[in-house]
Amino acid sequence: MTARTTIVTGTLLGLAMLAAGCGGGGGGGGAADRSAGAPVVQARWESCAADGPRDTAGLGGSTDALTLLRLDDSFAPVAAVICRTAPFKRPGGGEDLTAEEVRAGDVTALLPTLRLPDEEPTAGACTADLVLVPWLVLLDADGRWIRPGVPVDSCSKPRREFRDAVAQLKTETVAKRTLQNVESDEAATAGCSQQWADMLWVIGQNGAGNADPHALAADDAAASLCVYRVPASEQGSDKPAGDFVSGGKLAPATWVALKRELAGAAPAGPCTTPASRFAVVHTPAGEIYVEADGCKRAMIGDARLVRTTPEVAALLF
Repeated sequence: MTARTTIVTGTLLGLAMLAAGCGGGGGGGGAADRSAGAPVVQARWESCAADGPRDTAGLGGSTDALTLLRLDDSFAPVAAVICRTAPFKRPGGGEDLTAEEVRAGDVTALLPTLRLPDEEPTAGACTADLVLVPWLVLLDADGRWIRPGVPVDSCSKPRREFRDAVAQLKTETVAKRTLQNVESDEAATAGCSQQWADMLWVIGQNGAGNADPHALAADDAAASLCVYRVPASEQGSDKPAGDFVSGGKLAPATWVALKRELAGAAPAGPCTTPASRFAVVHTPAGEIYVEADGCKRAMIGDARLVRTTPEVAALLF
């Protein structure tokens, strides 16, 4: 069971899966008439920070370019700029989510794809995935810029020719700024995620957790520990998210002692007191969750809830 909280970062052309399989027939095509006019020419381009998306969510891609006015012959692009998000690994091992401005000096292959017509809507089925378009601008020789509309296929998605051309652009990064910390150096060093969901609370609230557990890992198994603090705003929620506090490899003797305590633990009864801290012990046989306070339970795998002892808390917290 994976309870990691992840952040999806923007790429040159992001693909966000909304649903599996196929959607209904009739993609809908593009806007009614996107050839009636030309994109507004803006003054000299400054930067993604100054001229790019006002909402940083737009850096991950959007669909508004599928309705913008199309590139015509009244504007002569010589370069392209893409404003996007990207992960950045710090020297200490952690990771940040950054906003990047990348520039392509050769748009020869890209421009013809932007002038392709929208395809007629299909009467057949379309897959239910949403293809996000990068926040793309074209620059002319004077530094003026436009945001061009992107041609759509018969399912109202960016035409494949455009997708391929964007993916093949040769770009260089001209600016980068940190948006948020995804993983601290300390979490990376410990081998832990920055955030993790308290699945013990989830299973307990759903009325499950008294089946026979899977076998605990062997005494000589490699086990690691990650401890998380649950903010007050998350405590008692449907799926509380904990923030990394500490962690690392468990000493062999600590694992053996923990295993002994858990093997002899009694089943846990119903409880509605959420924990402010919990631990996740990763072993080859599966994950073990332990509450530091609240109900003071442990969950072996995703099957059985047991009562913990002061000895268990002393080993992990």
